Amino acid sequence: MGALRELVKRMGLWRKYIVLLLLRSPFDAFRTWLLANLMKSIFRCLESYHSGALWKLCVVYGLLCVLLFVYNGIIWAKYAAFSAKVESCLQKKMFDQILSLPLERIDARLSGEWITRLNSDIQAAFTMMNGPLNIPHLVVAVINTMLSCLLMRKSSLLFLGITWIFALPQFVLNDKLVLKAIPKLKEEAQTAMAENTSAIKPLITDADTILLYDAQALMMHHCAETSSRFMKINMKMHVRRALSDVSMRLFGIGGYLVLLFMGYSFIHSGTMAFSDVVYCFQIRGSILSGMFMLIACLNNIKTNSVCVKRINDTLQE
Repeated sequence: MGALRELVKRMGLWRKYIVLLLLRSPFDAFRTWLLANLMKSIFRCLESYHSGALWKLCVVYGLLCVLLFVYNGIIWAKYAAFSAKVESCLQKKMFDQILSLPLERIDARLSGEWITRLNSDIQAAFTMMNGPLNIPHLVVAVINTMLSCLLMRKSSLLFLGITWIFALPQFVLNDKLVLKAIPKLKEEAQTAMAENTSAIKPLITDADTILLYDAQALMMHHCAETSSRFMKINMKMHVRRALSDVSMRLFGIGGYLVLLFMGYSFIHSGTMAFSDVVYCFQIRGSILSGMFMLIACLNNIKTNSVCVKRINDTLQE
């Protein structure tokens, strides 16, 4: 996050970026509140045999949803224009900076590394700022999870406690399996990509010389080695993310089953109405979706932050 803040400040877009993030963030939280209260109100009407009020509920909540989605569309239209400006500004700054470097600094690095910084690193930085499951959705996930916890606490503190008993181990496992390992693996992957690009380039630009010295087998073997190294590093990242996903699914199903049996016992004993249990399940789904989104965003941000750091290093040369 520090590297991204430094980059956005360097482009002079920090304040506008913060304002757009804040304007976008309430959408999921309000949508959670609308859906949960709609479900609760509908089942209360059915329990009390006031089915005639259903159409009024549907009209009111339908209009609120329309207003919410119109607001969201307006904000995302402004955000799209901002994103295009960010990408153009970042590419121009990087290109101008590389052109201004002395020749000895250019020659000190592989040509594939400069190509990687101009392409994949810029794309990763742009994705981190504006892409799905990155900074924008991280802010949304935090606000949505906090509001959902407050809504469930008001309805059932016990259900909230059970939800987090199964949710917290997912954070711990994700931190151990993914967050601590991904930045180093991503940095290794970027280095391997630069080496692979540098190994492939002579096959295109110096094909005649390679044929003259009969070095095709040697050059292809070198390309295969760099490609294999790049693939193995990416596979390590995919395996760690897959293990994290498996743990999230297992703990999610376990928590769902526990709440299902407890909800049944509460309804059977008359402690809670069916509408209140449905409301808690709706809020629990929002908590878990916010938590899953938060974990995915943290993983992607950790991965892309390596590229942002490389861009800052280039701009500071």
